[in-house]
Amino acid sequence: MQQKKGIFLILFACLSFCLQIRGQSTDFLIQEFITAWLQGSVSSGLAGQILKGDDNEVLSLLQKYQSDKNDRAREAAWYLTAAVGRRTVVPDIRKQVLMLLLQGSRNSDPIVARKNLAQLKNFDRSLFDAQAKKVLEDIFRTTANPSEELIKITGFAGCVGLIPDFKSRIRDIREKEAERKWAYYLALARMGDGEAIRYCMKRIQQLPVNDETIEDVFPDLIYIRRKEAVDYLLEVALDRPSGCSYSNPDNEQAVSCTAKILEMIAPYLAGFPVQDTAAFSSLSSEETIALVRKWLKEKYNADAILQDLY
Repeated sequence: MQQKKGIFLILFACLSFCLQIRGQSTDFLIQEFITAWLQGSVSSGLAGQILKGDDNEVLSLLQKYQSDKNDRAREAAWYLTAAVGRRTVVPDIRKQVLMLLLQGSRNSDPIVARKNLAQLKNFDRSLFDAQAKKVLEDIFRTTANPSEELIKITGFAGCVGLIPDFKSRIRDIREKEAERKWAYYLALARMGDGEAIRYCMKRIQQLPVNDETIEDVFPDLIYIRRKEAVDYLLEVALDRPSGCSYSNPDNEQAVSCTAKILEMIAPYLAGFPVQDTAAFSSLSSEETIALVRKWLKEKYNADAILQDLY
């Protein structure tokens, strides 16, 4: 009996030692990553090694660096924190990282705060529960001049409590802040406000279909994720507009506006028949349009529009 007890104690001591070494190893890798970040020579391989570790352990070890006195060290720690959330498939971990990033969006360094805010786009809308929305609403209301990015993220998250605030800000906004006013309308449209949806649609439908509109404005229609907007994009694409530029100055073959629009919208439609650039390039425009028309007729409805993505 005494011998078995001795063996058990030895095994327990070995396990404790191994766990201690593992923790030190992960912390050492994090220190190495932050040092490299400070020197401007970040290795993706080093980040990969860290992210292979236990998610809870990595997040726990990163806490002390998230409040480091050095702005760049905090930036590196928050980068790794966000990376854990992007990589994991565990909902509870993703939610934990989301809440951490929301806290990090209040960072004293505006650059770190802005980057943490931008990382929220990588999380599903469904993760923004009442608690997360309240934090976002508090951030908005305590920010003197909210950025377009913050406004659109609150719209994406579904912070409907801010709808009266947005409408009030629109009334008070100065003419030279047209981009911020547009962001408010987009966020309102994303949250289903009928007046804002009509405003956005009317404004965009008046624009010519060309490279500039497709690249700079059509993403806003995708962002609001309303069926009216998707219907319009699909209608324009299938009308085969010819206002797009040449892909190569030495090649007379013009870039297809249809392909540009469909490639842009494909990731946000469940079951869309053509999903990537390779597939588009392997099909003729007639084949592509035939596939899309068949899908529209048989499977397209409001439920096909993916709302969980930014």
